[in-house]
Amino acid sequence: MQTFTPRRSAFLARTGAITAVVLLAFAGLAATANATGCTPVGTWTGQVTRADGGHPTKLVFKAGGNVFITNEQNTTTKGSWWVTGTDTFHYRVRGEKVYDENGAYFAYVDFDQDAVQSGPNSFTSSGPSTFYLVDGTDLGTSTITFAMTRA
Repeated sequence: MQTFTPRRSAFLARTGAITAVVLLAFAGLAATANATGCTPVGTWTGQVTRADGGHPTKLVFKAGGNVFITNEQNTTTKGSWWVTGTDTFHYRVRGEKVYDENGAYFAYVDFDQDAVQSGPNSFTSSGPSTFYLVDGTDLGTSTITFAMTRA
């Protein structure tokens, strides 16, 4: 014996099934987007603020975990970065050169930054920085902050 489903019921059943599949697909996409969060990969410009005030800076984050900082004297130093959570990451640079007001290299800085990305085009970060004279004399540690926007 064969049973027949009225056409209207079959249409509603198919429509309901298709709707369920589409909604599940969108839910999966939303979950994936939320899980990945923002990424710092790209070029950023902004200010680094130290005890002596604000200074223009540029950061370039690469997908492989490298970061490059270019200071106002146009010197670039390589560091590393990694994700620490949704919309958060950490970056570290060792040996960034510091110049005096006459352009003479006299010190370097090692710094670590904890960053929070507030949307795809801005982030702020802060963390300890230790300054050294060229001969390695430790000048002390202070907190510096970065306020950056995607270039």
